[in-house]
Amino acid sequence: MTVAQPHGVVVWFTGLPSAGKSTLAEAVRRELIRRGHSCVALDGDEVRAAIVPPHGYSPEGRTAFYTTLARLAALLCRQGHIVLVPATAHKLEYREIARELAGSFLEVLVDTAFRECEQRDSKGLYHRARSGQLEDFPGEAFEAPPAPDLVANGGHDLAGIARIVDRVMRVAS
Repeated sequence: MTVAQPHGVVVWFTGLPSAGKSTLAEAVRRELIRRGHSCVALDGDEVRAAIVPPHGYSPEGRTAFYTTLARLAALLCRQGHIVLVPATAHKLEYREIARELAGSFLEVLVDTAFRECEQRDSKGLYHRARSGQLEDFPGEAFEAPPAPDLVANGGHDLAGIARIVDRVMRVAS
């Protein structure tokens, strides 16, 4: 008797810092698990905190971090998991590396206005960048995907959550 292998997929949630990527990914994760799917979230901030030694925030450090994150996501995807990755990955090249490594990949743009992200920024990144205390702020250099697979309007977009779940279930089946 042959047992069917589950088909994994990497779902990368990109957008400005404080756009609602983690909130949206968590809502999608809960719904997929409720429906019986094997799902894991690799939140960029949480993975960054777990990596020793840390990669840092220099251009080289960011490249190393996003490459590591993409490789972890691809590894879990090959094992049949739905892998949700809420991480800014502000350069197109970071997400292209993830797409190439994953095999099965969906890119979700969490489309939230800059001003709204700035207002809800609990880490103070926008303020620090504006005052010159933070160099290479991803919010100022964010390269939006030219053709995302899906678009959600912030982290609480119920219609967006439904679209993402539906698309993931079609890709993963």
